[in-house]
Amino acid sequence: ARAVRHQPLFAPGSGWSYSNTNYLLAGLVIEAVTRHSAPSEINRRILAPLGLKDTSFPLTDPAIHGPHLHGYDLTGHDVTRFSPSYDWTAGAMISTVDDLAHFHRALFTGKLLRPAQQRELLTTVQFPEAPSYGLGVQRMDLPCGSEPDTKPISVWETDGGGPGFTSVSLTTSDGERQLVLAANVYDLGQDLKGEPPVPRSKGLLKAQMATLCD
Repeated sequence: ARAVRHQPLFAPGSGWSYSNTNYLLAGLVIEAVTRHSAPSEINRRILAPLGLKDTSFPLTDPAIHGPHLHGYDLTGHDVTRFSPSYDWTAGAMISTVDDLAHFHRALFTGKLLRPAQQRELLTTVQFPEAPSYGLGVQRMDLPCGSEPDTKPISVWETDGGGPGFTSVSLTTSDGERQLVLAANVYDLGQDLKGEPPVPRSKGLLKAQMATLCD
């Protein structure tokens, strides 16, 4: 009810804007259709078949168990301990860079979804000054040099963030090259104010070019 109180940001088909609310609604759809909890369906359909043993979906437990990074806001305050209940299917999962890499290789090379679903996932729309956007995934052309004959490389990208943590994953369409980074700084308060929630850095672009370019 709260989500639909404001006017639409744009006319249908004329733009896109990320919204956690949409992913929470997707979780409710999963439960309405399957009559099982969203975490149990995600485990049955994705985590178990792919052997992602280091990925979990906590509902209310505020602690991260086992070896883990501590997460911080931009002031240096430790925000590792918090309840994941507010994020649910919008991003409450805990994982590792290895599991993320495994998941994305399976996702983008067609090993996880049926062909019709795969086509839907990778069918993108393009808007000015924005990457091509599909069903929760983005396709972007990564510049691989300044020479006129240097061709950019096309990669699929996903990212996410929550209090103290953020990650980004880039995978070439053939799954041969990947870059998965996890960082332990994310300031949710800044994000809610429309300000950058992570430190400004050119390191990501350098890592992308070093890993993914020929």
